[in-house]
Formats: sequence, C-alpha cells, structure tokens
Amino acid sequence: MKKLLFSFLLLVLTSAVFSQEFGWQVLNPASIPGSPYLSDVFFTDDNTSWISSSNNANIYKTDDGATSFLTQTTSLGTSTEAIYMIDADNGFCGGGSGFVYNTINGGINWDFLGTMSSTLTDMDFVNANQGYACGDGGDVFSITPEEVENMNSGQPTFFSGISSPSVDNVWVCGGGALMYYNGTQFDFQSAPAGSYNSIYFINNEIGWVVGDSGLIGHTENGGESWSQQTNPSSNALYDVFFLDTEVGWAVGFNGIILHTTNGGDTWVVEGAGLTTSFLRGVHFTSPTNGYVVGNDKTLLKYGELTSAGNDDIPSDILLSQNYPNPFNPSTNISFSILEESNVELSIFNIRGQKVKQLISNQLSAGQHSIIWNGEDESGKSVGSGIYYYKLNINGKTESIKKCLLLK
Repeated sequence: MKKLLFSFLLLVLTSAVFSQEFGWQVLNPASIPGSPYLSDVFFTDDNTSWISSSNNANIYKTDDGATSFLTQTTSLGTSTEAIYMIDADNGFCGGGSGFVYNTINGGINWDFLGTMSSTLTDMDFVNANQGYACGDGGDVFSITPEEVENMNSGQPTFFSGISSPSVDNVWVCGGGALMYYNGTQFDFQSAPAGSYNSIYFINNEIGWVVGDSGLIGHTENGGESWSQQTNPSSNALYDVFFLDTEVGWAVGFNGIILHTTNGGDTWVVEGAGLTTSFLRGVHFTSPTNGYVVGNDKTLLKYGELTSAGNDDIPSDILLSQNYPNPFNPSTNISFSILEESNVELSIFNIRGQKVKQLISNQLSAGQHSIIWNGEDESGKSVGSGIYYYKLNINGKTESIKKCLLLK
C-alpha cells in the first residue's frame, strides 16, 4: 500500500512539475525605455493590455502578454495615473492636470475629453457609457463618451480610490474618508479606522478597501457595516482587485503582494523577494494570468513559469536544471556567469515565500554549483512538494526554475 501511495504521489507531483506550473516572473521589456513610474494596468484579455505612467505622457500597449510594448501618447502630453479599457478599441485614461482622454481605436489616438478640477487619481467604469473618476481636493466626476461632469462631493479630501459596480452606486476613498454615492447624494461610511488608498466592489454589496499599515476592510452589505481582515504584513497597500467574491489580490509598498482565495478570510504573501519597489496597480484576467505594475518600470507577471521574462537577459548567464530531480534528500544546482557579479540564489515555495537563501556573495566569472539539502533557513527539513529556485545577478532576476522534493 505504501509503495502504491508513493507511486501515485510521484505521478501527480511529477506531472505537475513537468507540465504547466505557475508563478511570478519579473519582466524588464526593452521596448519600454528608461524607468517610468507605471501607475495602472488594464487587460482586455490574457495578452492585450495598456499600462499608464505617472511621470511621462506615455501609455504602453502589449498584444503578446507583456513580451513587447508599443508606446502611445496622450494628445495634450500630460501623464496618466489611471486607465480603464472597455474593450480592445474603446477606453479612457486620465491623470495630470485632471485631463481625461478617450480612445476609440485601441490607443492609436488618445483624444482630450474634458478636465477635472485637479489631478485625477483613479477611475472605474460601469459600461461603455458611464464611468466615474476621483482626485485631489474631493473631486468626483462622472465620465461619459461625451463629457466630464463634476458630481460635487462637497469634501476637500484627497480621494485616491473609486469603485462603481453599477450606475449610481459609487464608493470613493482617500485619507480617513470613505464615502458612498447613491445617485443623489454622498454619505460617509464607517470602515476600520485608518488611511485608505484603494477600494474595489465586486457587486453592490461586497467590497474591500485597503490602506496604510496593511489595512484591509471588508463589507458584505454595501458598506452599511465594515469589518477588518487580518493581514500578515504591515506594508501599506495601494491597490486591490478581485476576480469574484473569493479570489483577489492587493499590492503596495516594499513589493508586497497579497492573495486570497476565500474572500479575504485568509490573506497570504506571494512573490516574496521579487522586488522592493512601490507597487501601484494590479489586474488579473483569471486565477492563472495577472500583472502588477509599480515605480521604476516594475512589471511583474503571474502565469506559466518559463523564465524571468527579461528580453535583454545575457545568453551567457545560464541556470541549469537541478540534478537529480525529483530528489531526496539533496540536489545540485549549477549556473554560469560571464563576469564577476553579485549573485543571489534562493529557494521559494509554491506560495512565493522564501525558504532558503543558498548564495548571497560576489562571485567570479565561470561555472558555479551548490547543494540544497532540502532544509529551510532554520535548518528544518521542508516537506515534499514543488519548489522554485531563483537566480539574481547584480540585483536583477535572471532565471527561475522548478524542482520536486519527494520523501
């Protein structure tokens, strides 16, 4: 029986490892020059996306899952904090000077539509004919394909997040204020105390708000009452996104990525160690395809693991498949580098949590190898399962591979 059980486990885990595995990748596309502050991201399908930038007038579009990008430019040359695409042709963006733009040709032209009173910080759309945006100084505006119109919130608050699951059901947050618009007036709602940065409602009843010090609030009755959810991290959160009432993500300061599969009853840290940049936007098209953007051209992709995704990785940097694989109790990991470099080699579990740092040293050019004995940082043996090993060269992720420990 034990032999049969082991064979079954080997079959299941081996097929998982050698077929399709998913995880986080750090992208560094050469087709996005410089180090723009990527402020928001919106996908219309698994491969087609637009990314806005808050420190230049460019919008970056990809049709191949973020392998390469075309640069688009707003017609009046202002930066964009937020972007929302209705479909592959029609969309809206806005930001600097409160300018709002729209496109009807996939971003080939971003035409001026109207202006808010101050910098636009976030936007959300119910459908092609009705959207809403918020900004500095208590700005809340209605956006249609024809005009941008002030809704007069009556508050001086800096609003940074807005969500509108349906027409005349709008939630907006910023600082210590969270307000609801019912089609007639704005009213304050009482959420967990703190400073709010982003809000997301999946429908008119169920929503989440995130903010400083890792604050996560949740409602299931349209905001009549809010509860605070437990966060394993205290890093400030700046964006939140849900696919449905159960599956969601939140991102923010110091490269923090949180994930839940039960509506936020439990949040776990993912992608630990991928970046320390300020993450500002997250969007998923499915549980196995999503993207996170942030300052300094930070672009992270969750999907099938192939490589780090950099389109300028030197071919002379090679991370070999560990041997043996599957392994028990230890395995050898080899790699080569062309010149003396600062090298980090680390082991991660399937949740993206760092298990063990194998190397963190300046190494000479040539071939190197190290043994991982299946232990974590404390010297405790880890359990059977799939693990990933990641090679960083001079602070950049160059390659990620997977291995299988069987006991």
